[in-house]
Amino acid sequence: MGLSSRQWSRERPILEFNPNVLTSEEYLVGEIERILGLNKRDAEFFIGKTSGTAYRRVHEIVASVLDRFSSSIPGDPSLLTELARGLILVRYQASRGQVSESLANYLDNMLRTIIDKAKSTIEKARSSREEVMKRWEDVKRLARNARSILDALAVLVYQYT
Repeated sequence: MGLSSRQWSRERPILEFNPNVLTSEEYLVGEIERILGLNKRDAEFFIGKTSGTAYRRVHEIVASVLDRFSSSIPGDPSLLTELARGLILVRYQASRGQVSESLANYLDNMLRTIIDKAKSTIEKARSSREEVMKRWEDVKRLARNARSILDALAVLVYQYT
């Protein structure tokens, strides 16, 4: 027996993170429009019982590390540690019920995308310096675009909490 449309809509995530949204401004703009264009029911379902205070804390920590990428030294491994701390905070707030699982999964996948790209760039640091510089510019773009999405999610959280 299949799910009714109401049951199906509750089973499916309202927003699923797509790593492509971090790779180009065109995809980024589309994702921001999608986030900000959620109807009230879907937005409330996505953010669930997310506390404004808990999201503010996540936003503060994650935004500060994403902002550091713009002025970072290519291949700076301390940024990986800070991103991992952001990931821990997201999971901690979700386990406490302060951030919805949907929102936590979205943020988790976004942060892991940047961590994976940064790790692969750092691992390739043994190759040519020019290659590392070029790859680090890609990581910086991912971080810049993630920061924009983080801010769009903040608008959603504050609008519906």
